[in-house]
Amino acid sequence: QPAEATTMDPGRSTQVLTVNYFYNLYDALTRWDNSLRLQPGLATSWKNVNETTWEFTLRQGVKFHDGAPLTAEDVKATLERNLQPGRTVVQPGFATIEAVQIVNPTTIRIVTKKPDPLLLVRVAQMGAQILPARLTTDDGVKELARRPVGTGAYKFVEWVKDERLVMEANRYWWGWESRAPAIDRVIWKPIPEDFPRIVALEKGEADIITNVPPDRIKSIADGRATQILAIPSSRIVTLSINSTQPPLADKRARQALHYALDIGSIIKNLYAGQGRPFSGGVADTDFGYNASLKPYSFDPAKAKQLLAEVGRPNGIDVSLHAGSGTMVNDKFLLEAIADMWAKSGIRAKIDIMEMGARQRMLNERAIPPNGLLLGNPQSTLLDADGSLWRLWHPNGFNGKYWTGSQPGQRFHDLMEQARYSLDPAKRRALYMEATQIIHDEKPWVELFQETIVYGVSRRVAFKPRADYRLIVAEMAPNR
Repeated sequence: QPAEATTMDPGRSTQVLTVNYFYNLYDALTRWDNSLRLQPGLATSWKNVNETTWEFTLRQGVKFHDGAPLTAEDVKATLERNLQPGRTVVQPGFATIEAVQIVNPTTIRIVTKKPDPLLLVRVAQMGAQILPARLTTDDGVKELARRPVGTGAYKFVEWVKDERLVMEANRYWWGWESRAPAIDRVIWKPIPEDFPRIVALEKGEADIITNVPPDRIKSIADGRATQILAIPSSRIVTLSINSTQPPLADKRARQALHYALDIGSIIKNLYAGQGRPFSGGVADTDFGYNASLKPYSFDPAKAKQLLAEVGRPNGIDVSLHAGSGTMVNDKFLLEAIADMWAKSGIRAKIDIMEMGARQRMLNERAIPPNGLLLGNPQSTLLDADGSLWRLWHPNGFNGKYWTGSQPGQRFHDLMEQARYSLDPAKRRALYMEATQIIHDEKPWVELFQETIVYGVSRRVAFKPRADYRLIVAEMAPNR
């Protein structure tokens, strides 16, 4: 992968490359299989007790990597940690939960504030990975961040910063359909530069590489020992905006950012056509996607006109931030954006930082006023609640940057109504109006929906997932 891990604590990062580690080290109550169908995990079954109460039966005989048995207390402590604002970065995704109750040693109940149509997928999402209760305390999470203990198919061996993260198969894993991991040892290596990453694949030093440069796709596909595997993803590429101050506090200035960009050219020239423009904040993999919304056209004259309307006929100054390794060609992407904006009078100062610094900017909600941060967020629920509302909820990563996220605003009220409605048709209608507001207000810059491209050794049997997860228990050596 192109970047180092930032933490081993699943409550403290939603960065896609880091989340890959979590899904190998830990398990959740439910899980998505390779076809993104919901399956049992640490819960073997569940039922509704009433409209706001779900009862889960816990899998018996499961042990953490340190040998301790999984208990109902571990499940309760993990989920309750996610209910407390500030303790994790995933709290908005669990905000529907009122309480977690232990019925008996093998049964827990989750009580929601109102009927929640998405509770079963919430307990499969980022941050829902079950931890030992002792590691959910303030002192415990410090240990967890460095030396994780889960119940997953792979257990932690060592983490040498900037060099490798090593895992080995958990031979006591409960297993999907009682199937043991087929691969004994996994070494995750951060290789930020594209060329060394490709060389590692071609020399057989790596079996899977992410973030394949578009101009190398053909050579890898044609290689005797290598192949390209690709799939449309649930990730979108955006620039989060701190629009709390002028000029970007005015939606016309934010609209100008879009009219000044030729997204089609960016996809063609930087990503070999892999991706598609979108608008409305939701990928087409999610319930709530609004197919009627068309991306803004490339119209520099319109961009200049809008800037003049907000009293900035001579243009505006913004800062453009990214973590190195966020995505393929991230540095070139920022340079292309800045170059296009310059032609419409939008002057962008580029700041490329390490992924750890980027994570702090996210967690601390520290994008500077009139600053923009590159991201490629993905859906955690395959529903607009787990993409759009996860990010734009008042407690979400972007919630403080736009007034429309706040209580009493129409967008906020629509998303809260949808969160608690059990009627799919009503939820869809609410999402259609909410995505129209995003389309009109443009609280962030919407670039394109990603296609995931992997370079893969022919030694490995591997089916890519639309949710970007690299789950080693789904892989096997090619015989």
